[in-house]
Amino acid sequence: MERDPLRLTWKTSPWRHVLGFLLLTLSGLVLLLGLEMIRVATDIATGAPGIAADAAAFLRLAIPLPREIAAAPLVILPGFALAPDLLAFVAVCGLVLVPLIVAVLSVLLDWLIVGIGARVITRLRATILDASLRAPVSLESDVEALHDLAAGDLAREGRVLGAALLASVRLTGMVTLAFVYVLLVNWHFGLALAVVMVVGAALNAHRLRLRIDIGRIRQREGETVDKTFAELRHRVPAIRAHGTAAFERERLATALALRHRPVESWERRLAIVEALSVAVIWLAPMAVLAVAVWYSTPGIVSPGALLASSLAATLAAFGARESVQWRRVVERTKMLLSSVSEALNAVRPRAREMAPVALPDSGALVAEGVSALDPASGSRIAGVDLRIAFPAHVALTGDGDAGPRVLASLLGGRIAPSTGHLTFGGVNLAAVPAVERARRIALAGETVLIPGTLRDNLLYGCLGDEAEMDARLSDAIVTTALDRLIHARGLSGSLDPKREDRLAAAIVEARRAVQAALVAEDLDRFVDPFEAQRYNRYATVGENLLFGKAIGDTFREDRLAGHPFIRAILEAEDLTKPLARMGLSIATSMIEIFAEIPDGHPLFERFSFFSATDRPYFEDLVERRRENRRGVQTGRDQERLIGLALRYNESRHRLGLIDEAMEARIVTARADLARMLPVSLQPAIEFYDAARLCAAANVQDNLLFGRVAADQAGAEAAIQQVIRRVLTDRGLDAEVARIGLNTPIDMQGSDLTLSEVAMIDLVRCLVRRPDILVVQRALEGLPTATAEALVANLRRSLIGRGLVLVTPDVTPSMEQPPFEAVIRFERGVPKVEQRQAAPAEALSA
Repeated sequence: MERDPLRLTWKTSPWRHVLGFLLLTLSGLVLLLGLEMIRVATDIATGAPGIAADAAAFLRLAIPLPREIAAAPLVILPGFALAPDLLAFVAVCGLVLVPLIVAVLSVLLDWLIVGIGARVITRLRATILDASLRAPVSLESDVEALHDLAAGDLAREGRVLGAALLASVRLTGMVTLAFVYVLLVNWHFGLALAVVMVVGAALNAHRLRLRIDIGRIRQREGETVDKTFAELRHRVPAIRAHGTAAFERERLATALALRHRPVESWERRLAIVEALSVAVIWLAPMAVLAVAVWYSTPGIVSPGALLASSLAATLAAFGARESVQWRRVVERTKMLLSSVSEALNAVRPRAREMAPVALPDSGALVAEGVSALDPASGSRIAGVDLRIAFPAHVALTGDGDAGPRVLASLLGGRIAPSTGHLTFGGVNLAAVPAVERARRIALAGETVLIPGTLRDNLLYGCLGDEAEMDARLSDAIVTTALDRLIHARGLSGSLDPKREDRLAAAIVEARRAVQAALVAEDLDRFVDPFEAQRYNRYATVGENLLFGKAIGDTFREDRLAGHPFIRAILEAEDLTKPLARMGLSIATSMIEIFAEIPDGHPLFERFSFFSATDRPYFEDLVERRRENRRGVQTGRDQERLIGLALRYNESRHRLGLIDEAMEARIVTARADLARMLPVSLQPAIEFYDAARLCAAANVQDNLLFGRVAADQAGAEAAIQQVIRRVLTDRGLDAEVARIGLNTPIDMQGSDLTLSEVAMIDLVRCLVRRPDILVVQRALEGLPTATAEALVANLRRSLIGRGLVLVTPDVTPSMEQPPFEAVIRFERGVPKVEQRQAAPAEALSA
């Protein structure tokens, strides 16, 4: 990797640099033009002689030479003639336009620098990413250090990387052009400026060295201070035992002061050099003025030329100082690039040593003296010597799954052997590229969920024809019994009737079929339908009030109590105070029920009406109410209490707070809400309508057009069976599954069980059709019957291919037919039980 920032930026984007050089050239010409406009305008303002000559040869470029060399200056550009009365106008226009043009060119140049910096950062990160993905598992710590550099330091140096070359050229060009201009005005001025610039260069170079040296001295001081305080921590017990705090304080203060003296000395030197380098900026124009005074012959230079030369000298001195500062920044970036290069070299060597090798289609898995440590769990295996011919079905058990999991991680490439060799078909698995190894030997282990839909997660790492991937996905879902999860998520999902009008109509038709089936099977008692004139006992108070689904945030549940229109409806029906009292009862009950349960406990998070952060507020509110103090009547308290009441569901919470009279009043308020809803608020809610699909509601609510009786045992399962049968009969099961696959996934897995999360990784592996499938965690937490069914499905789907299964126990049902080998671990040491090979007919039976 290139370590020089200047060469790196040029190689990354040469054409952008060429464009940048053109902009810098234009900027330089405009800078010279600006200085010339200052000269002409000053001469006109002071009435200096020679104005007529300026008009006759405007923008004339000539180099004055010593009289010993030539009597007349060397003319490079003769210029062109202007009318005398037009010269002043041109000069004023130039003074106005030059700064604007310079500003525009600077903006364009900065945009180029931003683009170059983005390209350089992208190139470096791509190199780091490629090296990270190719690095062996054993170099995980080196890869982590490389990522730290990419995430922090490189991001901070993005602009420096983009401007490394162009900024250096800009500063150098500014100094050069300013010096050339002074030289063109008068060679005496140029000579004086050159002397000052040499002095300034020496001072700035010395200033740079001093800053570097001071940085190193401060680092050494920090290391020494760290050792001093470490020694103090070691002495703390003795200090406390013998009361020597005053002695140690004096000793350490003296020691630290002595160690800081070198820093003070170097800082004083730097202060002197800094002051002198600043003085050079003042000295440059003064040197020009001094020479003009010394050579005070009339006509040697005009007032305008003297002023322009002084400004140019100041620019030259300032540019020289900034060049040194910029050089320091570039050197710092060079050190960073060197660190990145070294980190890359630390990751790459082994990858270069191990030439990519392809795995054979079949062969023996051989472990010779293998030891390994799983840093995630701390489990270790040692002295593993085994030989198993594949394709075969192998069970790993014992050691509470610790040893089997480590071996599974070794086979899947998640960890590398500490000692020994692991080969397949004579090929060292460490030499196989990671992508090839994952394709041939798939590890279903720790599941990492990604942002996106359930389908995105199930097909993560699976590439190929879309139709073929869908077919493989269907087979894998059946094998892992995830079809129930997908169907349930499909029912909880929604669809857009505008884009899928036929499916929406089919769902409405299926609704009638579901309702008829429920009546026929005497299951309609398990569903409380949505009827405009009835209170739904299995919906919350807020849902009953809206009798529809909120669209967007306007009528969102947590905002409902504070919405002015809702509050007006409640006030009109005289429901404000009853709901506030209901909310107070809920808050009191929740505080009493969860008094001994800490914040963050799953029971509190699931069943409490308010979050842990709101708990102190409601505790204070209840206390104030008990003491009959003013507070409940305030608007904020009332709104919060009504919010609790609107989330109340009698069938679920069972606090006995709603009677038939209250239900009737809420239904009346519902009718008023629907009748008086302003046109501006109508897009924020979609009311339930038996004749059409409610796009804001989920599929199950649309099919049932009601709520399942959650307090009836077995109701949910019975209703789901009816729904699935009707959907299958009408050919809609696949559509619901598609909706389920397209539902978004929470990256933390909070909407999935642990076994469902593990099955996602297993499906990913099955879709890839590997030669060997290593199942590490899919059986965790499964009931015995479910685990046995999953193992049977896996073994049938992997006939003729390899299966390595981590299981807490090998049950008789799992061994129908027997595994080719069962490896039992005892204290990290495996014992292989070879079995008779199972015929394919036995597996497919």
